[in-house]
Amino acid sequence: MRIIRRWWLKKGSQFIWGLVALAIAFAFYQTQGALINEVLYGASSIFRYDISVEQERLYGDRLVQQLENEINQLQIQNRQLREIVDYKNQNPNNIVTTRIIGRSPDSWWQIVTIDAGANQGIEENNPVMAIGGLVGRITQVTPNTSRVLLISDYNSRVGATLNRTGYQGFIKGQSTQTGIMEFYEKVTDVEEGDLITTSNLSTLFPPDIPIGKVVSLNINRSPAPEAEIEFTAPVDFLNWVMVVTN
Repeated sequence: MRIIRRWWLKKGSQFIWGLVALAIAFAFYQTQGALINEVLYGASSIFRYDISVEQERLYGDRLVQQLENEINQLQIQNRQLREIVDYKNQNPNNIVTTRIIGRSPDSWWQIVTIDAGANQGIEENNPVMAIGGLVGRITQVTPNTSRVLLISDYNSRVGATLNRTGYQGFIKGQSTQTGIMEFYEKVTDVEEGDLITTSNLSTLFPPDIPIGKVVSLNINRSPAPEAEIEFTAPVDFLNWVMVVTN
């Protein structure tokens, strides 16, 4: 007994704390840490605050931002439609106003689908315009839809004229908001800002439709200079377009 008492006096506290540690470990194992989580949750309660007010504020801010974005979008569409209506009133006989209903991210600069087709008098190779100028031509027609090859497509070729001087060439797409105009002959009078329109020699497009303006010139290009043309129509962002029917 004396030995046990000496051992207890010397090791008793360690033994008790060991049992406590084993009990805690066993409880942690059995509850997968839930007990400790509850203890920590209770201990942290004095540092927590009611986040419902903050959540309501954030929700309100996001709702206001969403409504502002929708209003801005409606204002943009309203302005575009007014411009289209004004243009159509000036050219009432052969313009079909139609909406973009399909545009794939993989072919963003190549093809769009519109919600008008043969039933509306649209045919293949009809020119397609937007506010600002030419955007492409019809390549496929169904009764109520059509596909449009954009002028920004690599495969697109549009006969073009330098409006100020009459120099002739063609514009090829680059899958961007700019195209490259290759002149048919050596030109000497090309300036930044010059307006480019469809050519009177084109077999696909009526003459004098705006295409873009010169933003840069490569004089040393052989056999003839090339000009970079920024399209005046917003090819990168189209909602409504106009088809010029025969």
